[in-house]
Amino acid sequence: MANSKTQKYFGLIISYLLHPMLITFFTFWYLIYYSPIINETKNSVFLVCLIFSTVLPMATFFFLKNKNLITDLDASKKEERLLPMAFGALFFLIGFTLLRMVNVPLLIQGIMFCGLMNTILAWLITKHWKISIHALSLSSSVTIFWIFGYKYLILNIGLIILVTIARTLTNAHNLLQIIAGILIGIISTFTYYYTLFIQL
Repeated sequence: MANSKTQKYFGLIISYLLHPMLITFFTFWYLIYYSPIINETKNSVFLVCLIFSTVLPMATFFFLKNKNLITDLDASKKEERLLPMAFGALFFLIGFTLLRMVNVPLLIQGIMFCGLMNTILAWLITKHWKISIHALSLSSSVTIFWIFGYKYLILNIGLIILVTIARTLTNAHNLLQIIAGILIGIISTFTYYYTLFIQL
């Protein structure tokens, strides 16, 4: 029993560390400040990305929790995920529109667009089946880093295995739901980028 509780506690810690909002925050922060894509206006671009990809979605979760519209900040119940994801898609749409208006480099716009489209895709699937948003978000970010040239295969595989273990230990998803999230995150992100944001 104690061992089971320890494993679940470990799974919860990893789940929070690899939470979709934190993963999105890290992706924007690192690629805006440490890739050569943007030379100027880094702070203003990051501020827009931070507000619409992380701050507003996180504030929405706390608001919905305060109003008892979701039972926990992980929105563990499938039905409870639809409303925060709908707001999340709206925030990503506004953020993408603003980035487009000020002609931010396409590769940075692509991160916000992938967030938008993957959230919509996850919403459509979640209406019928509880796919792993953690796995989808992480695999999407891993794919984005790969596209940007950060091709650390062992690290990427390690992170994906870690989130798989964490979501399994917390009984948040079964293995099929996690694998589906991983595959959709990778395939959709590659498709969006190579169709719309990479000039060949």
